[in-house]
Amino acid sequence: MFLANLTSWPSAALLYGLSEVPDTDVETVESVCVIRDWEISEASGMACSLHQPECLWVHNDSGDEPRVFLVNRDGTTRGILTLTSVQATDWEDMCAFRADNQNWLLIADSGDNSKDRGKTRPGCQLLLVKEPQIAALNTGEPIVRKQSAPFAVVKFEYPGGAADCESVAVDVAGRQILLLTKAGPGAAVLYRIPLELREGRQRFEVEEIRPLGIPWATAMDLSPDGNRLAIVNPLSGVLFERQAGESWKDACSRMATVLTLPARKQGETVCFEADGESLLVGSEGRWQTLWRVSVPRKNLAPP
Repeated sequence: MFLANLTSWPSAALLYGLSEVPDTDVETVESVCVIRDWEISEASGMACSLHQPECLWVHNDSGDEPRVFLVNRDGTTRGILTLTSVQATDWEDMCAFRADNQNWLLIADSGDNSKDRGKTRPGCQLLLVKEPQIAALNTGEPIVRKQSAPFAVVKFEYPGGAADCESVAVDVAGRQILLLTKAGPGAAVLYRIPLELREGRQRFEVEEIRPLGIPWATAMDLSPDGNRLAIVNPLSGVLFERQAGESWKDACSRMATVLTLPARKQGETVCFEADGESLLVGSEGRWQTLWRVSVPRKNLAPP
């Protein structure tokens, strides 16, 4: 197992457009496994399972079937859930959360590099799915395969026209879904839409929270307590923290903690583990390494 201590680099601060270098924080980084499934060829979204805490859900980028893989921490696939009645136009991120006594998965079909969603390709949407339970496999047993229609399909549009988004998270306490656009330095925007756990089709126009100086964001996730927001791009990452009851607009106006992440071929995935003190990060491509990164906490003054 690889184990190292890494510190925040000034270059990372410059990458994120920060005006000053934040205090040095030490993160512990270790390899967890190599995901060994030939069908996971372009991992773009990842979420820790709430039903099966020893597993995580992973999905591919555009070009695959509308399916998610349940992967053990040893890198082997336990199950595959295929979603019926929907396409996988450009799946970019996913998250898991618990609300109303139910475990949920939210998949963001929101990639729009060419800005043609709703024109030559189907519009952007979020797929809300009840997380299935899949039993552990014994050696030699075939992968469990299940099918399910999404509980809800949430269509959304941006007020200023098309935007590319590869990062989604759910703030359960605030009953809102957070969306961060992928753009160059200083051009990314954090948006929100309501979290409505009602079956069927929904449609919203996103509401701006605030611009964020985070370039080329490829994934984000909220900690289980809802107070730590991790955002990554292909090279590095940042962490925002808020006090209980504080808005994300106010929390994201403070200096972020810059995270130095392990070298990845193309960093596309991030999710918090159940303890909220560590992240799992990965990259696109076959046979990619899954990394665990401990994240520091700041002693924040009350808002």
